[in-house]
Amino acid sequence: MGSKEITTKAFIEEQMKHWLGFLPPERTHEKVSIPVVTICMEPGSGGHLVAKGIADRLQYDLYDKSILVSMANIADVDSKSFELLEKARPSGAQDIVMSLMDKKHIDSSLYVEQLKSTVSVIGKIGHAVIVGRGANFILPPEKRFSIRVVAPFDVRVRNVSFKYGVSLEEAKKRINNRAAKRKAFVREIFHQDIGDIMHYDLVINTGRIDLETAVGTAIGGVIGAQANKSFEKATSYILRKSK
Repeated sequence: MGSKEITTKAFIEEQMKHWLGFLPPERTHEKVSIPVVTICMEPGSGGHLVAKGIADRLQYDLYDKSILVSMANIADVDSKSFELLEKARPSGAQDIVMSLMDKKHIDSSLYVEQLKSTVSVIGKIGHAVIVGRGANFILPPEKRFSIRVVAPFDVRVRNVSFKYGVSLEEAKKRINNRAAKRKAFVREIFHQDIGDIMHYDLVINTGRIDLETAVGTAIGGVIGAQANKSFEKATSYILRKSK
């Protein structure tokens, strides 16, 4: 039997129908919240592909590097300056001060300020997927569904080697360098450990499941959490008996 393609709308409606079936009748007509999906990834795990897949299927706005444009517009600076600061994370290479054409200067503190402000605005709007940049540490739990994408180190090394056409040794260096910068950035700005799985609602191992399954799993989690109003709960006690 040939595989049947499921459209985005049909897939979402099917998932919502499934989850709503578990709810009391008085809640089935209530409006559900639309959170932001945040994607934090290990370098080389394919998190960007998962993020794009989620955004495409849910018809959400995708913010990866494009978020820098929004940040720059709010701060009235050149987005390339924020991009340079990102590459110099965590501290902007000791607060590099860059002179722009309009003689306006920016440093890492402005980057962080605009990052938090922009992510907060996106959180209020919803219908968005934000890649990296510590977004899950900026938005409160009720405003986001946080996903961590991981994979075994050797798998990530091969992924990077294939994608960029570099040797395995060079791929290892790139992964370790990027991972160190991301960890340092989150530790310095948010005082958190990026690798602590307690910061995430869902952890996806792309070394074990394919892209389509990863995207479907994430969407199922988001829709289920919406239908059950999980975002309104500070803590979930799944072993506590219902009264």
